[in-house]
Amino acid sequence: MFKKLGASALFCEGRKIASCGSVMSIMSAQKHSYKETPKKGDLVIFDFSGNHKAHTHIGLVTEVINSTTFKTVEGNTGNSDYTNGGYVLEQTRYNRQVNCFIRPKYKAEKKKTAALIEDGTVYKYAYKDPAGKSSKALKKLKKGDKVELIADDGYGWSEVKSGNTTGFIMNKHLNTEGLSKFKTCTVRTAVYVQPYKNKKLYPERKLAKGTKYTLICEIENGDFKGKKYIGIDKNRYYI
Repeated sequence: MFKKLGASALFCEGRKIASCGSVMSIMSAQKHSYKETPKKGDLVIFDFSGNHKAHTHIGLVTEVINSTTFKTVEGNTGNSDYTNGGYVLEQTRYNRQVNCFIRPKYKAEKKKTAALIEDGTVYKYAYKDPAGKSSKALKKLKKGDKVELIADDGYGWSEVKSGNTTGFIMNKHLNTEGLSKFKTCTVRTAVYVQPYKNKKLYPERKLAKGTKYTLICEIENGDFKGKKYIGIDKNRYYI
């Protein structure tokens, strides 16, 4: 629907435009949805005065961080909250700077599905933390079960939907080609790791420099936040 044309112009619904007011008029005529909260892919019309009435700048929402903060890609921008910086940059923005969000009627993409080649588990986050349990197991699936693929995180995990459950599963469980795989890493200097086996943690042991391991995930929350969960052959460790 939209494509870039120079620093400030867009083709919108087949027309070349260069102002936020024009975008809002076209969107209103086409009965697109105006929203108070953002979603990835929304257009955002800014009013940096904080009055939520003017339309002085426009961006494309690329990520929603929380209820008040989101990321965008914008033209004619710089390193401040205001426009006319002369660059195309990724910005972090806040709801207080917004007039409105506009949700274009994007063409629906065909849903991609995958079947499990072995039993697997859908987790709350894109990592497994069997000792700390900071990534809750949401749903256990059987070989042959199908899931809807939402996004591959690039590190061996994908966000999927199974029934009413949305979470993350290891790509190695899925039959779809082209998905990312776990990274293979090498220990640069001797390091201590903590073995995990039979649902128990064991005393630390030393891994020699040059040892290769599979990076299953990095722990993002809980007691083991910042540690990596790795595999060497069939053994598992926290590092």
